[in-house]
Amino acid sequence: MNKNNLFKYQLISPNLPVGGFCYSEGMESFLHIKNLKSHESIKDLILDELHFGQIRIDANSLIKFSKLYKKFSNREEIDYSQREIQSLNKFIIASKDSKGIRDQQNQMGKSLLHLSKNFGAKFPFEIENLISWPLAWSWACFSFNIYNLEMVENFIYSWTSNQLSAAMRLIPLGSTKAQIIQYELLEIINKISLEIINKDIRDIYVGNIGLSIAQQNHNNLYSKLFKN
Repeated sequence: MNKNNLFKYQLISPNLPVGGFCYSEGMESFLHIKNLKSHESIKDLILDELHFGQIRIDANSLIKFSKLYKKFSNREEIDYSQREIQSLNKFIIASKDSKGIRDQQNQMGKSLLHLSKNFGAKFPFEIENLISWPLAWSWACFSFNIYNLEMVENFIYSWTSNQLSAAMRLIPLGSTKAQIIQYELLEIINKISLEIINKDIRDIYVGNIGLSIAQQNHNNLYSKLFKN
């Protein structure tokens, strides 16, 4: 595929038909339990996840997936690459702490792979397990020659944007406050992206236990978001 610098904006567009983070990644439950109302609390939640949460492993896996896709041009490495992609995909799915989040990953991953196919970038083989969001995102970026740093930055930016969109519905958080938080996160997103792309996935440790526990409670809540 030819590189098109505008495609990265399509990936982070809220119009992308992927079922967009319908469980709010635990935020809905966390706000319900803690009764958080301020915009600073929302920013702190997002920062905690960026510094200690699963999003770091997901973002780093984009790089590893992309390296494996490149090996498909070598016939001798196709079987090895396919096994490694399947293994990494299963690892990402297994790292999610609740069925709701795993289902969300699969829903979004399938939708994006289907969309990529319609764009002319069919995934090279059938996935045996649930499809992770990083697998689908990295494939779309690989297919349209989006550079590693752009891929990781856009992935994290998209996640933070969805969290703020959820907060606007849940607190509610005013749109101006949400834009200010997003602006304040830009430098942090760039810094964390640079840090992540230079790490081995085995050297990334996560420990956002509070959010992981909060994710378990989604099925007991009436969602104000996108649950369907």
